[in-house]
Amino acid sequence: FTIRSTPKIISGELRPGDRLPPERELAEMFQRSRPVVREALRMLQQEGLIETAVGSSGGAVIRGVSLKSVEEPLKNLVAMGAINLDELLEYRHINDRSCARLAAIHHTEEDAGALRQTLEARRQPGQLFSFQEYDVAFHSALAKASHNTLASLINDVIVRLNTDVFVETIRDYTPEQLREINLRIYNTHYAIMEAVLAHDPDGADRAVAAMVRLFQDTVH
Repeated sequence: FTIRSTPKIISGELRPGDRLPPERELAEMFQRSRPVVREALRMLQQEGLIETAVGSSGGAVIRGVSLKSVEEPLKNLVAMGAINLDELLEYRHINDRSCARLAAIHHTEEDAGALRQTLEARRQPGQLFSFQEYDVAFHSALAKASHNTLASLINDVIVRLNTDVFVETIRDYTPEQLREINLRIYNTHYAIMEAVLAHDPDGADRAVAAMVRLFQDTVH
């Protein structure tokens, strides 16, 4: 039951908010006993794919695939040292290169507008922690512009993890140091955007490499 249901949830055939049939109907539908169906529902709930509503209209309701369900296990692995900082940085490079190259090839005018919008509001580098507000938004827009669903999902998790590390590293920076790092971050993001909008995968690749080097130099 779970093997058959999970792909339907992930593919979007079953959408968030959709209600599953009652337990009795599910047992008949999948030709399984009600205890087996009940255990399958418990597993889906544990995985964060469904939630149980209470009341007269209660039952199992689709939650869909949440970012948190992917992010939390990775955060725990980083915290326990199972994934070290160098590994996280290496994968960030792989992730950002892939998203940028694909975005340079596949982006639409709507994608271009979303990328511009994330940077337009942050032109003033005087806001000390301004990068926190647009870094995740920019890379999320970049990943969406790749038009690869898996890349978009994984990107949001990896970028959030890296941003958390970066924030901790610069927390004790002076206001002047923060302004400088904000400007450098903004410039690297802008270079990525320019290459993507120019349909230049190789240029986007080089711009990402410069951004990752800045990140590595800062956190090490």
